[in-house]
Amino acid sequence: MGTRSTATERALADDRTLAPERAMALLEALPDGFALLDADWRFTWVNDASARLAGSTREAMIGEVAWDVLPLRGTPVEAAWRTARAEHRETVVEVELPGDPPQQLEVRAWPDGDGLATSTVDVTARHRAHQQVERSARRSSLLTRSGAELGGAVGVQEASKRLAHLVVPAVADWCVVMEVEGDEQLARGVVSTAGWWHRDSRCLPLVGVLVRPSNPDDDARPVPRLDAAQLHEARALFGPLGQGRPVVIAHGAAALMSPSVADPEARAALAQLDPESVVIIPLRGRYGLVGLLACFTDRGRPAPDPEDIALLTDLARRGGLAIEAARLRDEQQRLGEALQRSLLTAPPQLPGCEVAVRYVPAAHSAHVGGDWYDAFAQDSQQVVLVIGDVVGHDSRAAADMGQVRGILRGLGVSGSPSPAQLLATVDTAMARLRLDTTATALVARLERDPARLRRGGGVLRWCSAGHLPPLVVEPGVSARLLPGRTGLLLGVEQLTGGTPRSDLEAELPPGTTLLLCTDGLVERRGTPLDAGLEQLRRALEDYRALPLPQLCDAVVRRLLPAHPEDDVALLAVRLRPA
Repeated sequence: MGTRSTATERALADDRTLAPERAMALLEALPDGFALLDADWRFTWVNDASARLAGSTREAMIGEVAWDVLPLRGTPVEAAWRTARAEHRETVVEVELPGDPPQQLEVRAWPDGDGLATSTVDVTARHRAHQQVERSARRSSLLTRSGAELGGAVGVQEASKRLAHLVVPAVADWCVVMEVEGDEQLARGVVSTAGWWHRDSRCLPLVGVLVRPSNPDDDARPVPRLDAAQLHEARALFGPLGQGRPVVIAHGAAALMSPSVADPEARAALAQLDPESVVIIPLRGRYGLVGLLACFTDRGRPAPDPEDIALLTDLARRGGLAIEAARLRDEQQRLGEALQRSLLTAPPQLPGCEVAVRYVPAAHSAHVGGDWYDAFAQDSQQVVLVIGDVVGHDSRAAADMGQVRGILRGLGVSGSPSPAQLLATVDTAMARLRLDTTATALVARLERDPARLRRGGGVLRWCSAGHLPPLVVEPGVSARLLPGRTGLLLGVEQLTGGTPRSDLEAELPPGTTLLLCTDGLVERRGTPLDAGLEQLRRALEDYRALPLPQLCDAVVRRLLPAHPEDDVALLAVRLRPA
């Protein structure tokens, strides 16, 4: 309306064919202000709308100097009027009149003979509509981002931190994401902080102090004990959370929260943060309450309005689903790791040997897989080392791995077969038991007579069933792969009818480090296996001086990506004098 009426005013003011009386009547009927000024800045004509905007009357304004009637000195309006007259062109300026809400005016001016014509249009509604469009666009963009960012989170902590980053600074100055184990835990006041963020990085340590647990060994921070009056007030205030509704404290949030903060340092941090308002929204998943989202607004920023609360509620709904999914994945991971650890024994204490083992699950699996390691003594002078990989990296592979490992371990300790004999016997056992799987494996036997045992050296005898070769680092010699033949995989005998296997042999001096691993450590898509083995050899060379556990950790960190595609088993042995 404002733009159309302004154009109408221009047309009427410039139209020389329209009768003056008719033109003035139409200008008078316009809802927006219109005025004419002469060369001395005196009002020669104003309509009623212009007089109302000036807080005066037409009779009081006509014939008066504009600067005496209106407080325009030094304002953008005066500058625009003078520019329009001096440069003989139209000028436009927007001004805001104080109020609740403020009034937005668009003032236009253009030359009219020796004087000036000016119109004033109330564009408040137009501005509000524009702001609403921008706000809706930001909301849509934020919700679109939330789907991608929350959906890709790995773990509850990461999902909570991503939710906090989405909220701040778009809808709040700072926020805290708390994890709750269901409505019962909320009723007991037991929550744990999972993530937080502040728009000002300098304030992050203060939020950290506020949310840290009272007991450093316990992530849960119970709500402090309240007296009867406070308890009644808290139930009235926070009761809606249990019903899935947000709680809004529009003013004085710091003062309301302070009595419930028992720790003096945390109370001091709250006083420095000094939030004016807070919105607390329950985070719910498909199966119940999983947490709370507390969004704080500092002084000077308006408290969240209903649209903000609706947006926060939508983000909380998505965040609750993401945290629940991450919690389920974490639980699946814990169960998988427990299963995997139950299938893999701890490194044994062997005479004259230091043994270290590592297992890293694939990032996309249930944290169980077919990779395994083993080490056991056949007798006082012979130690058997095993590394293997059943095809697959899921619970089925883990179950098959448990059977193959059990067969190999049982046959290996029941006598003193050589590695080749042991693998051939395992082939036969798998065929007779109709174990429908295949696996790579390397069996090595460290043979040491009393003299070698005292010195710390030994003879390594090994046989490979389609597995990677061993790597050794000998004193004074560069790290190297032990060369040799690679036989067929375990389980292939059912297809071939027989798998001839033979042993390889190498003398290992005292102080030698031996490394056996599965292919997940060195295989990468698009990269030759030889390149991966060379990277492993260089890593072993670079870290040779480290203690054995640190050497294993350093090798894993250097070669594995953040989210490995395959699980990895690693077995390292260092020969020491007995």
